[in-house]
Order: sequence, then C-alpha cells, then structure tokens
Amino acid sequence: MAFKTLVAGGALMMLAACVSPGNPHPLEGSEWQLTEIHTSGSTTTLTPALQARHRLAFGPDGALALQLDCNRGRASWAAGKPRNGAGTLSIGPVASTRMLCPEPSFGNQVASLAEARSYVLTADARELVIETGTLRFTFAAIR
Repeated sequence: MAFKTLVAGGALMMLAACVSPGNPHPLEGSEWQLTEIHTSGSTTTLTPALQARHRLAFGPDGALALQLDCNRGRASWAAGKPRNGAGTLSIGPVASTRMLCPEPSFGNQVASLAEARSYVLTADARELVIETGTLRFTFAAIR
C-alpha cells in the first residue's frame, strides 16, 4: 500500500511540474494605449481621448485584442524575452471590423502591427515602442 501511495504521489508531482507555468512574458496580461506615432520625420501625439480609443491587450494564450478606434481587432502574438529591454515580436494578421471612424483616427496604423518585428520595453515597463514606423504605447493596465 505504501508503495502505491509513493508511486501515485511521484506521478502527481511529475504531472504538476509539467503543467506549472514558467515565468510569463512581461507583455503577457498587459494592456497598452497608443500615445505617439513617428513617421517620416514627424511625430503625432495623441490626446488622452484618442489614446483610450487605440489600445492593445496581450492575452496569456497568445491572443492579442486590439481597439482600433471605433473598430475591434484580433490577432495572435509571440515575443522573445527582452534582453536589455529589446526583443523580437511576431504579430499574426489582424482581423478587424471595418467601420468608418471619425477623424482623426489611427486604427489603420495600429492594425499595421502585423508588420512588427521588434519591440523595446522600458526598464520600468511603462512604455512599449513597437518598431513599425514607430508606434509608442504607454502602460494602461494589467488584465
């Protein structure tokens, strides 16, 4: 009887080790809002109202939810662990609704994230720069 208990206990410990989560990626479970867009030598800074309409939410299951102004989008994401704040980023094609949003709208720029290949996360994890043109996001919340 003791042998069966020992074997069952060992099997449970091995199973727990297989399913226990590792260190999650720093983006996992976080939400960000667009604050600046840098293109062709100019910078556009979004007002707080516009920032709230342009957001990213990195799900723990590799799902990315996007608020594209008056539209919503979904994509997949995967990222390498950052080294010195920089890392690789892969965002799958963005599927979204296609309503005509009132100007100014930056939903199309945020939807272009599928072209992203890298990111920079500041040391205090309060700012995220995604290299696409460049989009700058600030931390909004932990989900």
